[in-house]
Amino acid sequence: MSADFGYINARIRGLKAKLLGPEFYGEALNATDFKAFSNSLAQSAYMRDMEEAQSRHQGLAMVDDALARNFYRTTQSILNFSDGEPRELIAKLLLRYDLANLKAIVRAKHAGRDFEDIRAALFPAGMLKLSVLEHIAAAQDIPGVAQALALSGHPLAQAFGKAASRYVSEGDLYKLELSLDRSYYQVLQKELSGLAAPQSFVRHIQREIDATNLRTILKMRGNASAADSLFILGGKEIRHSTFEALLLDSSPTALQVLQTTSFAKVAEANTLSEAEEEIRAIVDQSAKRLAWGDPLDIGVVLNYLRNKEAETAKLRLLARGKYYGVPRAELERELGHA
Repeated sequence: MSADFGYINARIRGLKAKLLGPEFYGEALNATDFKAFSNSLAQSAYMRDMEEAQSRHQGLAMVDDALARNFYRTTQSILNFSDGEPRELIAKLLLRYDLANLKAIVRAKHAGRDFEDIRAALFPAGMLKLSVLEHIAAAQDIPGVAQALALSGHPLAQAFGKAASRYVSEGDLYKLELSLDRSYYQVLQKELSGLAAPQSFVRHIQREIDATNLRTILKMRGNASAADSLFILGGKEIRHSTFEALLLDSSPTALQVLQTTSFAKVAEANTLSEAEEEIRAIVDQSAKRLAWGDPLDIGVVLNYLRNKEAETAKLRLLARGKYYGVPRAELERELGHA
């Protein structure tokens, strides 16, 4: 283990070299069926995970299990060769996957989807390993999810329990998700304050918070009375006063106030989906700048994790395309959007 980001990032570059390249995706697109795709995946860097998954599952569940376990094993290996404050920073970074997994579970419960649908959305990487996530996902409903999470001792458990109680009385999924976002950023900012977190990383987290608040504005405009309960503290460019004003004023021109921020392009979007794409692109660019900055910093780790996450999403898409016989041209188009 090492507390030196020079060593850690050298190891990360080694992991990056194992990411699947265009040649694999070309072969996967040309695979005649799901079995051929699975065989290709079993001959790749996922060999060990596919072999283990084949002893437990068949079909899509086998691929989902292999991908989930590979993602978790990869992130744990990063923690294992890291030490000191760098390891603490990386561990805090991995908490975002716990947040994403919990949100995926509650969305599925809200929509009445089954366990296999939930499994397909999981990215185990943080404190909650796959077996724990599967136990939580097996709960009958959202209050049951809260009870299962409480047993794990996770730092988001208390906030989740309170949010789940409000969900039972209000049935508002978005407010439940927003409560989880708020709790996550509170935990993250508290932990980062005790570490020598690089300013560039802190600024990226602030931009993520701004992005979350901006998404709330776009979805909840016309509901200014809820500003205090919806706003997440910790951003830099979307102040509470701006947040409240934009919630109150739903006119298209009101968004021009964003022209002086990193989110200027959002003001030019014609639809909510276009605005969402712009926000995602801005946050993605922020993460890339971290990676392009100091080579002895956490940005290299962050960028690798985003690339690894994208690879997993593409492989899940390919698996489903081949399983359900999606035409190659359509699958290739969807793969380009993943």
